[in-house]
Amino acid sequence: MEHRHRSGDLKQQNKSFKAGKHDSKGAIKRRAQGKIETNARQSIKNLAQISTKEQMKNKNQKLSQSKKMELLERKRLGLPDIVAPRVVSIIKLSQGCDTSKIREMLLNKFKIITNENGMEVETAVKDENQFPTVSITSKVRMMLLECPSMEYDQVIEYCKLSDIILFVVDANQEKLNSEAERIFSIVKAQAVPTVMELIQNLDLVPQKKKNDVKKSIQSVFHFHFPDEPKVLPIDTVDECNQVLRYIENIHVNEIIWRKVRPYLLIEKASYIEDTKTVTIDGFLRGNNLSAKQIIHIPDFGDFQISKIESIEDPHIRRKSYYSSGNNSSMDQDSKTNVLDSSEPNERDTLQTWNVPDPLDAEQSLPTEEEIEQSKKKKLVPKGTSSYQSSWYLDNDEEEENFENENMDGDDDMMNEEPEQEEEEEEEEENDMIDGDDGDDEPDELVEVKESNKWKGIKHKHQITDDLLKSDDEDDEKSENEDEEIQDEDERKRLQDDEMLYPDEVDTPGNVPSRVRFSRYRGLKSFRSSPWDPKENLPIDYAKIFQFHSFNQSMKASVTILQKAPVKPDMYVRIHLVNGPKELTEREITSTSIPAVAVGLYRYENKVSLLHFSIEKHKSFEDTVKSKDEVFFHFGWRKFSTNPIYSISSPNCDKQKFEKFLLPGRNTMATIFGPITYPPAPLLIFNGKECNELIATGHLSSVNPDRIICKRIILTGVVAKSLSKKFVTVKDMFYYPEDINWFKKIELYTKMGRIGHIKEPLGTHGRMKCIFDGTMHQQDTICMNLYKRVYPKWIDENSNLLRLE
Repeated sequence: MEHRHRSGDLKQQNKSFKAGKHDSKGAIKRRAQGKIETNARQSIKNLAQISTKEQMKNKNQKLSQSKKMELLERKRLGLPDIVAPRVVSIIKLSQGCDTSKIREMLLNKFKIITNENGMEVETAVKDENQFPTVSITSKVRMMLLECPSMEYDQVIEYCKLSDIILFVVDANQEKLNSEAERIFSIVKAQAVPTVMELIQNLDLVPQKKKNDVKKSIQSVFHFHFPDEPKVLPIDTVDECNQVLRYIENIHVNEIIWRKVRPYLLIEKASYIEDTKTVTIDGFLRGNNLSAKQIIHIPDFGDFQISKIESIEDPHIRRKSYYSSGNNSSMDQDSKTNVLDSSEPNERDTLQTWNVPDPLDAEQSLPTEEEIEQSKKKKLVPKGTSSYQSSWYLDNDEEEENFENENMDGDDDMMNEEPEQEEEEEEEEENDMIDGDDGDDEPDELVEVKESNKWKGIKHKHQITDDLLKSDDEDDEKSENEDEEIQDEDERKRLQDDEMLYPDEVDTPGNVPSRVRFSRYRGLKSFRSSPWDPKENLPIDYAKIFQFHSFNQSMKASVTILQKAPVKPDMYVRIHLVNGPKELTEREITSTSIPAVAVGLYRYENKVSLLHFSIEKHKSFEDTVKSKDEVFFHFGWRKFSTNPIYSISSPNCDKQKFEKFLLPGRNTMATIFGPITYPPAPLLIFNGKECNELIATGHLSSVNPDRIICKRIILTGVVAKSLSKKFVTVKDMFYYPEDINWFKKIELYTKMGRIGHIKEPLGTHGRMKCIFDGTMHQQDTICMNLYKRVYPKWIDENSNLLRLE
């Protein structure tokens, strides 16, 4: 009989698997796909019950109570009863779209009725010269703007201001063009506001293809904006009303970099002849504003504020609802209230850079006492020069000892301190510098003559300024040659060579390496080797500002701004000292490029060294070289500059310089520019016209001590193997003095060996080297040299440079 196992009373009973309870909230949300989950215990009969009158009454009471609490809270904070209108911009994504038609359809529903001498007049907007503002409900207002074209510089200005963006696409266009793709990239690079997509001319599509067209457009839109699923047609009045309902109830995304600073859309600008000031009107948005701050207006510059006034909101339709007892016929300018004012000594200065004094480090003039002490004579041996006489101490004890030692009393051995003659100075200078005969030799010299010419230079102090200029001249010459190369194919070839052989340079044959690369140095470790950030700085660093602690200064500036008296959502009038008259002559309409005024934090108009984290845009295929002129849209600012590019090294205070902005990697761009507190987005274009988007990024830090090092690699080949570890290397240097100069720098090979130079061999630049392993004949010997580089200074004609 076959035996079978039977479980006993002590058999282990495992718990059953509970599916779904271990899922995360995101997994449950994705599985639900927007469906509303109901309680399983609740019956369908209970769900179908209609609320009683008492329940409806309690609900309405809670709603009215919450509105009253919100109104009391706004009064406590000093805010107006009604918030500023939402800025809604209409941007087309194809040339076939008619945005003006959509604008008229959205405004057609709101007709303002005014009584003039007992006659009723209907108008679509209150004032055609200003931005049209309508009240969707008693609390929600909309300021409707229309972008006139698809040019990137105009689209950027509208995107910076907009709370809601309405993208318009043509239903007859199957795919979005490249311009629409770049517009999406621009919007995403500046932080995404609330966006919606409107389909125009969908009624012209056959009925069978409508769903397919709508799905294809919706899929492309969801690919770029997955959190914004609103894709609606807009061809009829009912569809237009549906769009307005979405605008009323939609959640408006908060953009942090825009919210932290006060700004206003300039609706009206005027010039006051008596006070020589320019006034600008508009709704204050974002953060608080103080009269001690500086106002920045793009394309015009920075200006000081004399006072800020609160004026009556011109866009309120029923003024008696918000302010009782106000006469609508009264001029709104007569009812002004000064919110804040400032004296000239209280305002932030407009000076953006320091003017360095070239004589600041010079020695001061000697006093009369120092001159008399210098004339004092002392006894020294005969034939002693003035340089050697400084070794003898000038005191009585030394003189007595010196006299006792000379017992013979020979007076010829002692004399007064002689003055150094011109002949002795010339001889010493010739001995200390290079021993050159001073003959003018032709530029084209034989290698042996060049070797004799530079043979006397064995120490760094012997290299004069004239010799150091050769390094800069060669660098400038190579940069100028690259700029002269207009052929894009040639620039791409240079970029490909840089990617294949990064930082490799040819050793010059006519100039010794110790002179050509005298500004370079060797580092044991690029990450951990010390480098003083204050060493040998150019004169441009004396013009900039630096923080003792950037984070503390930023926190202090934010704290000051939080206590400012002018609150957001107010309709204010700002008086600018010496404001731009060109702004008053500018025609302000709903289709013109909007003018913006932005309040700056303290020190945000000063110039310092800025570092940006950027990435090259995939649509731009041309080469971009360091120090090439590009156009920055940086936060609210825009200006031309010449950045240098580098690769950030982790856990290191040094960055590696890059000749080209290469795709597919995160790069750092460094410029001299106005101080800005992060966050701040960045868009880089190839010119002021903003035709092509080069890169996108954001502000990383403001730090003049960040070191950017240019690396060069000198290479040589194995000429002869003396043993497994000893080899003879050629083609790295051409003079034996150069080998002794760079003897202490470590060598490495492309196959991973590490070594150093033992000694030079012969007079043609060969050297004996030792490595830590067996060497191969086809291996390449390399030496790394580093030099600190700096960006170009700001153009003198730029509005970023300003003196008080």
